[in-house]
Amino acid sequence: MDTEGKTRLERNIGLCMAAGGVTVGFDLILKEVRSKNAKFVLLASDASQRTKKQITDKCSFYGIRCFLPDLASGDVSKAVGKHCSCVAAAFTGKGPWQTVMDALENQEK
Repeated sequence: MDTEGKTRLERNIGLCMAAGGVTVGFDLILKEVRSKNAKFVLLASDASQRTKKQITDKCSFYGIRCFLPDLASGDVSKAVGKHCSCVAAAFTGKGPWQTVMDALENQEK
C-alpha cells in the first residue's frame, strides 16, 4: 500500500473510532465477534501467531471478515488514538466503516 493510501486508511479508521464504531482489546473484540456486532476485524501485521490464530478462527466460525493489512500495531494504535499497542480492532458499523472495508479489500487484490 502506498503512503497516501495508508494515510487515508488510518484517517478513516480514526473517524470510525471517533464515531464510536471501533472496539479494541482482545476480549472485547472476541465479544463483538461472538455477538455478531462486528462488521469486520482488522488485525495488525505484527500480531503474534497465537493472537492471529485465535481471532481469525473466531471470525471464521462466526462468519465475520478478518483483514490482515500491511499495518503494524503502531499504525493501528495511532489510527485509533491509543498510546498502547493495539494489534486488532473490530469495526461495529459506526462512521465510515464501509470505506475502511473497501480499502482493505482493494489491498488484498
